[in-house]
Amino acid sequence: MRRAARALIGTIVVLAGAVSLALLASFLSPGSALAASDVEDLAFRPHPGDRLPLGTAFTDEHGRSVALRDYFDKVPVILVLEYLRCTSLCGVTLQNLVEALARVPLELGHDYRLVAVSIDPRDKPAEAAAARDKYADLLGPQGAASSMHFLTTSSTAAVRAVADAVGFPYRYDGWLDAYLHPAGFVIVAPDGAISRYVEGIAISPQELVAALADAKQNNPQGPLSRLLILCRVQGIALGRLTVPVLGAFTLANIVGGCVLIAIFTVVWRRRHS
Repeated sequence: MRRAARALIGTIVVLAGAVSLALLASFLSPGSALAASDVEDLAFRPHPGDRLPLGTAFTDEHGRSVALRDYFDKVPVILVLEYLRCTSLCGVTLQNLVEALARVPLELGHDYRLVAVSIDPRDKPAEAAAARDKYADLLGPQGAASSMHFLTTSSTAAVRAVADAVGFPYRYDGWLDAYLHPAGFVIVAPDGAISRYVEGIAISPQELVAALADAKQNNPQGPLSRLLILCRVQGIALGRLTVPVLGAFTLANIVGGCVLIAIFTVVWRRRHS
């Protein structure tokens, strides 16, 4: 009985390893959109204190021509680079941000503004207006649409100018029909100077209040503790060493589950033999 159980467990381990290797191969195959080397290339390149190109032209939710400077005066700006067709982390990042904002003792428009800039030239003002209304509703009573803005443009040069100033690398992947880019956002001082980077998909209300206070006083962020998360597709978040980590977790989960089943089977058979 013990020999049979050991043989069964050994077979399960081998099969689990094969499955994990297959998963790793699928992530790292030539057809895969994101190789391990891309993780660092597509991470934020922070340079707090640098200024945004406030003269850059965009189109607002009403189809009007605007400049980035139109949203900077006396309050900090939360700037999110994303795209409206994203099926992965863009929506998660925005929703988590807005839900955190709904829990802070600050008023949209009076204490800060939220500006989202689309990196996808296919996004149009009507889609931007729908997104603004959606997230303004999430913000609740303080969700004044006049201080929440979703900007689009058909000019890749305009988006690149802002993305380069922020240190936000991104690229379009035709195989996925999606943009690969870091997940997160920046908080900008009223004069357009980058104050703080928030990398990842969430921030606590307390951290958000502190970050906006620093931006209002134009205190740029010091050295960053890096959390690399990239926006891919279908909700897969990839960060530093994620590919091997995914394989390791997959292997551990499969082996652990199967071994428990095998042990339970052996014990059950002993008790009923």
